[in-house]
Amino acid sequence: MAPNFNSPKQALEQGVCGQHGWSSRYFQDPDTSRWCVEVRWGVGSSQRQVFVSDDESDAASKPGIKKGHAAAATVALEGLTEILRAANVKPSRTIDETFGPRFDATCRVLGGGHGFENGWDALWACAPSVVAVDVEGNQRTPPVLVQVCARVGADTLCVLETPSVAEGLSENLRRLLDDDAIVKVFCDGTSGADKRSLGVRSTCNVLDLEHVATELAGATGVQRGLARILNLAWPDATVRVTKDAAEKSSVKFFAAIERGTRPPLSGLHDIPPDVVRYAAMDAWCTLLAHQGLQLLARREGISIKG
Repeated sequence: MAPNFNSPKQALEQGVCGQHGWSSRYFQDPDTSRWCVEVRWGVGSSQRQVFVSDDESDAASKPGIKKGHAAAATVALEGLTEILRAANVKPSRTIDETFGPRFDATCRVLGGGHGFENGWDALWACAPSVVAVDVEGNQRTPPVLVQVCARVGADTLCVLETPSVAEGLSENLRRLLDDDAIVKVFCDGTSGADKRSLGVRSTCNVLDLEHVATELAGATGVQRGLARILNLAWPDATVRVTKDAAEKSSVKFFAAIERGTRPPLSGLHDIPPDVVRYAAMDAWCTLLAHQGLQLLARREGISIKG
């Protein structure tokens, strides 16, 4: 057990599962009364294991549950040694380091919204069946920026729209959100802030990567986030993807507009190029993660939209 943790369960939950986006489920075996924990580190039966302790503490009492969980976690920490070593041997790389060159080479970024129709014309021309949608500045309606990414053959197209508070979403964006024939993929989690800021109420053909990841690989104590979902979606990658440091500066930029300490956007030209790239790449990575999860689901005979 790592010295920074107060209990075996904390070491397992925070030091292992929380770090990698793995799921854990504690239960008492109905036949033996022994406390167990199932840990899932990927998708499929080969990517999970149940660790069984010798503890038979009373599940009807809080002390009994605490003792049972600790015993099961202790067994899991020992049993996961090799699996954890294999995960940790991969070098850590940020999303930009891992996918940036591919994004730059294959994704075309265009403006959309009022007075900027070229991006939407290009998107409608490719007749997408699946799009990834991301939002910046989601604490207001409409949000500060909306990014929509779709596949165009082997490449991708990302349309960026800067809705105004007065005019709201463009007709093209409303058309996209209202079209139940197009699957909309978000990475929004339990808060639903992105969808709420866009006024998305229908659940028809609306997917959230956090929910898909939970369906395929089990629930986690905290949201996985896009980086960990990418790791889950592409388990054979040679690196372990982590969040970009640039995310904080991007969040601060859009938060300042929300608060009114920075002027409203009149178009993409008001956004620094590196922030535009980062925002577009968020939607692009959402689409990439959906693709990987879809492949894993098909392998396991599980149906997900898109």
